[in-house]
Order: sequence, then structure tokens, then C-alpha cells
Amino acid sequence: MDTILWVLRLSPTRYTFNEIISITNNFKEKLGQGGYGSAFEGRVPGGYLVAGKMLGNSMDNGEDFINEVSTIDTIHHVNIM
Repeated sequence: MDTILWVLRLSPTRYTFNEIISITNNFKEKLGQGGYGSAFEGRVPGGYLVAGKMLGNSMDNGEDFINEVSTIDTIHHVNIM
């Protein structure tokens, strides 16, 4: 039973934009900036510390950003969301 609960906690969760604003305290704590946007610190319900990346103004069609997100999506690690 403990294993099932552990797997459920690692399942993806979808958040609305308003929830993300709340989680990041209105994007207050900027962690860094990369080629496609900035990363912000937040806390999801349950108190887990997370980082979220917001797409910035980009001159390309966004294909590279989608590729980055797709790559991250294939990584299954407790510290990566």
C-alpha cells in the first residue's frame, strides 16, 4: 500500500494560471533566466518547494522551447517537475 501512495504522489498535477500565481507568490522569487524565459521558486500544496519556468518574449516560433519541455517531460525524478 505504501508503494501505491508513493506513486500517486509522483503523478503529474495540472495547475491553472491563477494557482501558479499563488504558488509562486506572483512570481516574486526569480531563480534565474535562460534563453527561453525565467525560472521562479514556488511551493505547491503540501509544502513542496518547486521551480517553474515562464516563457519570455522570443523571436523564434517556440519550437526549441517545446523541444526543451518535451525533453524535461521524459525525465522522471522527484526533484524535477
